[in-house]
Amino acid sequence: MEPMAARRPRRAASRKVVKAAAMAGAMAAAAVAGAACGGPRPDAGETIVFASSADATALDPHNTTDTQSDQIIMMVYETLIWFDEQMRFQPGLAESWSVDASGRTWTFRLRAGVRFHDGAPFDAEAVRLNFARVLDPAQGHRRRALFAAIERVEVVDPLTVRIVTAYPFGAFEPTMAHVSAAIVSPKAIARFGKELGYSAEASAGTGPYRVVRWKKDLEVVLERYDDYWGPKGRTRSIVYRPIPEAASRVIALESGDVHAIDRIPPADVRRLEARRDVVVLKRPSIGAQQFRFHCKRKPFDDPRVRRAVSLAIDRRTIIERLLPGQAIASTGPLTRMIRGRADLGEIPYDPETARQLLAEAGYPNGFRTTITTTPRYVMGVELAEAVAAQLRKVGIVASIDVLEWGVIRQFWSGIRPEQNPHEIFIMGAGASSADADWGLRPIFRSHPTNENNYGFYENAEFDDLVDRAMREIDAERRNALYRRAQEIVYLEDPGAIWLFDNYHIVAVRGSVKGVTTSPLGVTTFEAAEVVADPVQR
Repeated sequence: MEPMAARRPRRAASRKVVKAAAMAGAMAAAAVAGAACGGPRPDAGETIVFASSADATALDPHNTTDTQSDQIIMMVYETLIWFDEQMRFQPGLAESWSVDASGRTWTFRLRAGVRFHDGAPFDAEAVRLNFARVLDPAQGHRRRALFAAIERVEVVDPLTVRIVTAYPFGAFEPTMAHVSAAIVSPKAIARFGKELGYSAEASAGTGPYRVVRWKKDLEVVLERYDDYWGPKGRTRSIVYRPIPEAASRVIALESGDVHAIDRIPPADVRRLEARRDVVVLKRPSIGAQQFRFHCKRKPFDDPRVRRAVSLAIDRRTIIERLLPGQAIASTGPLTRMIRGRADLGEIPYDPETARQLLAEAGYPNGFRTTITTTPRYVMGVELAEAVAAQLRKVGIVASIDVLEWGVIRQFWSGIRPEQNPHEIFIMGAGASSADADWGLRPIFRSHPTNENNYGFYENAEFDDLVDRAMREIDAERRNALYRRAQEIVYLEDPGAIWLFDNYHIVAVRGSVKGVTTSPLGVTTFEAAEVVADPVQR
């Protein structure tokens, strides 16, 4: 590969979602009421307030897996290369990069004159130290597996770093553009250790904004970093205010107490689109909505049962009734925005074949099960109800268990099959590297515990295919391996009920311009500004 020439950088964004506050309703009411009565109401031109559904979990890029954290991290930290809004690679902290003929040795030429928010210089040693940190098994960082292909990182000179992989790794560039490849200040790493990213002062990157205040479950405040090496932020302060209750977020936007919101109920999306003082931004994303099976619990240890359940679902009807114009039926286990995805068509609605498969599996009269869901996902409860109603038509009687986000998350944190009681459970999924490797390998490759393979899926042929594809750099051969893997997990031995691919939807006040939305499912404000008072309807 030839070195990629540097272009004027314009940052864009990145994935999943975390943490329901125990006092969600009270905090939502307090947030809206506080803004309405003279507290932190936005000041025109100086502050943008974004109401998210939850607070960040940590601002340590090597140790987070949720969207709320990611979209703040992307304002504060930077990667060597990054995805633009069309998912193309762009220079970040590296001006250019190249790979040798073996496909294993990557050389990055770094930007000169860059400093972290705490004054530490950015250089090749900072890059080396960051990857040493995330790859150190003793530190137990949650993103270590993402970088498992890296064998060593070498400092060539202060502005040149060489990254050598253990084998030709076809997903290397998407991995380096992942938010978790962001570079943290070595000074902050040394000072804060395991406390890095858990307070405002313990967060230091090179990005256009720096963290100045973090009141847990109330707000994260970013301030423009005036010594930023690139284009300066256009707004002095960006405030992230968690409002867990969706209706309260919508009220806050309509009243002008916040400038932007996400995770909007479908009926409210349609209503907001009709307002003259609100703009709804919508783009296809890497995210998909599904219900996962516990593949080690009967009857879902039988692929015929999982196929039957999948065929019993009328996806088109669910979308038309619950999310019209806001989702599109899945045509594979990866969405249309992900490199290496295969278009395998929509799963047909075929209740007759579903009944036949159930009979073959020994359940001619169906069975009873439980669907576990959470209102954390848009229409999460309603989707579970719709699936349960359709399953009843083939003899499967499903009760619904609704859990708070913080409760359901406990069952997705590295436990063993016997520790997880959930049989069918809601799940949002998306490859946060926008590549098939990260969309398939951690989520469905067999593993004794469920750090990412939450349903304990296991298929030997699938494992072999994703392992081989991971080491393949020829695009045609790589795509063929991934296509076969997707046929297995989507059609033949399904690991989930794929429902639909999501749009990333954000509503902003009409006075706000320059908000960046990404297919990676995040919203950033590095180029955003308040230009005028919104026109009231």
